[in-house]
Amino acid sequence: MGLQATAIRDILHAAATYGEAYDTLREMAGFTQEEISDSSQVVEWQKAAKLYDLLADVTQNEQIGLAMGSDVTIAVTGMVGFMMQASKNLENAIEVYCKYGHMVCPMITYTYKKEGKFAIIELHQNALWKSMYPRNARIAIDFVLSSTLHFIKALCGKSIYPQAVEVEYAKNAVRTYNDVLRCQVLFNAPLHRMLFLADDVHTPVLTSDASLFEMFNNILGQKKSLAIQSSCRDTVKHLLLMQYKGQIPTIDDAAAGLNMTVRTLQRKLTEEQTSFREIAGEVKKELALHLLKSRPGTLTEVAEVLGYNDLPAFRRAFKGWTKATPKEIKKKLTKEYEPVH
Repeated sequence: MGLQATAIRDILHAAATYGEAYDTLREMAGFTQEEISDSSQVVEWQKAAKLYDLLADVTQNEQIGLAMGSDVTIAVTGMVGFMMQASKNLENAIEVYCKYGHMVCPMITYTYKKEGKFAIIELHQNALWKSMYPRNARIAIDFVLSSTLHFIKALCGKSIYPQAVEVEYAKNAVRTYNDVLRCQVLFNAPLHRMLFLADDVHTPVLTSDASLFEMFNNILGQKKSLAIQSSCRDTVKHLLLMQYKGQIPTIDDAAAGLNMTVRTLQRKLTEEQTSFREIAGEVKKELALHLLKSRPGTLTEVAEVLGYNDLPAFRRAFKGWTKATPKEIKKKLTKEYEPVH
């Protein structure tokens, strides 16, 4: 799970307009030029997750995500962006990103739906990311909100603003959000959402091309299929980490997310000598260990993040994953990371 390497390069180029030179920022972020010059490469998510914190510190601007989102081009999304540019209309382009956006940044998935007169884009952020790096996760959402509006103008040739935006984090810098998003912003919402008028998403894309659209769709579909074929286990694990919202999705939901039947998914996992249940347990174990290591809070707080309202149930499940109690593991992790004097 990580961020497409060239996306990091483009973000650094955008950030360079706010002070430090590109190469300086790249070195401060700990990236080599070779590391972020290949679109087929993915940067490990913990390393990528620290990037926005660095940029906020360097610019001394907590809303740097909103600013940079207006500076990047749609090229930051790679081939997915090419397919969006070949789409028939804005709605079609949004559907493309909902389907393939995880290839650019797998830490955020997108859902598109219509409710009455509204066309709604939902942004689902990785639970582990939000828990371990809340500041970074907030800046990343700001970047997505701002860049979405910038991409819409590039696609359609005119500015189309949402009727409202809802974000999960606390109220801050209201005027800045209103100036960039040009709409009412609701903070402390249950979900990140952008609400557009349904009529607006029918706006044609200026560079629409049916043959190019089909070509990119075939290429991206094959790329997704090859990733599953190379390791169904890794693909399922990534899917579970991304869809994790307090509980592991069912095998039916996982199969649907991979565009296959439950029977096909079970067969592929059996061929790799594993099972959905085994992978789900592994994901829960990794999440629990990450949270115990990174969160200074109580075991109750960790249990709640993992979807356990009952602490004894969490303890039993944790012991099943690790053969030790949460208290024993937390003590061991704390000892391992104590500074050496």
